[in-house]
Amino acid sequence: MSATQRQYASEVLYMDYMSSEDSDYEEIKDPITEERERKLACYITKKLPWEKTSLTSLKSRLDRAYDNSLSSHARAMSKPRKVGGLSTRPAPEGPSWAVRQPDDETA
Repeated sequence: MSATQRQYASEVLYMDYMSSEDSDYEEIKDPITEERERKLACYITKKLPWEKTSLTSLKSRLDRAYDNSLSSHARAMSKPRKVGGLSTRPAPEGPSWAVRQPDDETA
């Protein structure tokens, strides 16, 4: 990452800018005991409606860098994420490059 990108990232690396996540479970039946158990299948993230494309891109780059830093075992153990709906969390008072204002039509 360039120094400018690191500066932008430092402005938004707070919980207010992170997407909400819900855990999605699947029910699995043990073939021997026939008991049913819930197993974590994936994480469902909620899109932030006020998030500008530039913030989405930055977060994607950070996610890729994190994924690339994982060992092969850690990568295999991680659960997938999928988008599922919109968050109702209000927009923080953040930088204009990252946060879409209610009257802002641009991404």
